[in-house]
Amino acid sequence: MSNTSNNNKLKEFVKKVENNTNDALEDSLMDDDAKQENFDVDYTDIVRNSTKARMSKLPWLVSIFLILVIAITLCLMFFKNNPKTLFMQTVDGLFSYLESNIDENVYDVIDGNVSLNLNFKGTDEVLKSLSDTSLDIDYVKDNSSSQMYADVKVINNDGEIPVTLYSDGKNTYFSVTSFSDKYIRMNSNPLSYFIGGSDTSIILKGINQAIDTALADEKIYGSKEDVSVGDKTLKAYKMTLSVDSKNRDRVADNFINTLKANDEFTRVLASMRGVSEADIRKSIENYLPKLKDVLARHDKLDISLYIDNKTREFIKMDINSNFVLVSLTSNGDNKYSYSISNKEDATLTNGEFSFTVNDSKTKYTISFSGKETLNDKVIYENYIDLEYTCKKASSFIENTVLDNIQNNQMSEIEKLDFYAKLLSDPSFSKFLPIVQKMV
Repeated sequence: MSNTSNNNKLKEFVKKVENNTNDALEDSLMDDDAKQENFDVDYTDIVRNSTKARMSKLPWLVSIFLILVIAITLCLMFFKNNPKTLFMQTVDGLFSYLESNIDENVYDVIDGNVSLNLNFKGTDEVLKSLSDTSLDIDYVKDNSSSQMYADVKVINNDGEIPVTLYSDGKNTYFSVTSFSDKYIRMNSNPLSYFIGGSDTSIILKGINQAIDTALADEKIYGSKEDVSVGDKTLKAYKMTLSVDSKNRDRVADNFINTLKANDEFTRVLASMRGVSEADIRKSIENYLPKLKDVLARHDKLDISLYIDNKTREFIKMDINSNFVLVSLTSNGDNKYSYSISNKEDATLTNGEFSFTVNDSKTKYTISFSGKETLNDKVIYENYIDLEYTCKKASSFIENTVLDNIQNNQMSEIEKLDFYAKLLSDPSFSKFLPIVQKMV
């Protein structure tokens, strides 16, 4: 047998083996149904994720995206229109309004003027003594040392009384120069309450934070309601917080404890009172049982805020309990009206006030009027106009007032003589009961 013939037979044998092996593998890996499928597959397309495959997934991706968008939108709408959220936003907005009108610039030295006009009508002797009285105060304050100097003019129908006030940061002294050049130290330090804009903002923020904390765990209910303001009827959204036996202790605890834990808040109050921060925290803590007693006396206290149903602007606030109803209504243009109805003695107090500030936040004007009635009979009326200016000053007035005070304080005998002179003066004697409480 030739080599050529043997080689041809070997090739045929190998080919038969390959064919049989392929058939066996095909039978074992594919069932009859699978053999009938069209497996015209481009393996490169599988690896690269074909356009057709990607397009087949697109509807699912769009659906998931739309579901997420709808869910987020519904959540935002829920929280935005939730009575509790709106209530807290309204409270925060009122505090933000006050803070935005305060000049927080901290100057080393400031000066300005305070003008106060008082007019009272009624039977109360103390109020009558202040009727038709005005105060004009020119002041200079050194914020770094808390020193303050003020020239005060008390003006009424009987004449003018010049008074000099000085604070060294710890004590306040006064002198009525028309009677004596000596000074009397007051029991209190009233000029220490004369704080700057930044400290005022700290106090407002502290109270706002305490209110927010007190509200955090409370349920607030909402409803749509029409509210009459002047001759208009407004579509409003009403939100009500109820404080009663179930939650009054929690509300009081959260409010007081938040104030007590606020270091900046206690620091400012300590500076105003001339005491340590520990003393302020103790005073705040001591106020807790008093606050609980007040809330318990009201039994159930409903605090309702009304906002415009569309603009969300503040319209009205009501505080209602078993013996008092207090209402505050916004009349627009920074004007407000108020009423206090005492259900125990049937007295009604109502009035109006307005608040304006210039663009540079250096001039503030407050006008206030009110009257109390009983069975439509007027018990008293009051009218108050306050104008306050404040600007940066170049330097604190260097003076020898403190030395004069230390060397010229009145003795007890001199004080008796001083009071005798005041009593005999018609323009000052009416203020003596007020002065005696302060010195």
